[in-house]
Amino acid sequence: MLNIYTMKTGATYVVNKTFTDFYGNLFSPGEMLTYVQRHFLPYDGGHTIVFKERNIYLQEEVNGEIIDSFADYLTRIEDSSLPSPS
Repeated sequence: MLNIYTMKTGATYVVNKTFTDFYGNLFSPGEMLTYVQRHFLPYDGGHTIVFKERNIYLQEEVNGEIIDSFADYLTRIEDSSLPSPS
């Protein structure tokens, strides 16, 4: 099951459900994001999820619902479901 720890470098994810991250950035259904890496700041429980297109900032206490049900918000797009190049 997808969570913030199981994302794959280079994989593309699509936003399924509207959400706002810790800094008020809005993510809308259909938005495509290519995963790069995740950083964790233990002193404040902050996760920075880095994508090529933009980052998601989640804080454990404030954004716990998003972190706990991450698969409701993003889905990995498998290579076979992407359009083939022309």
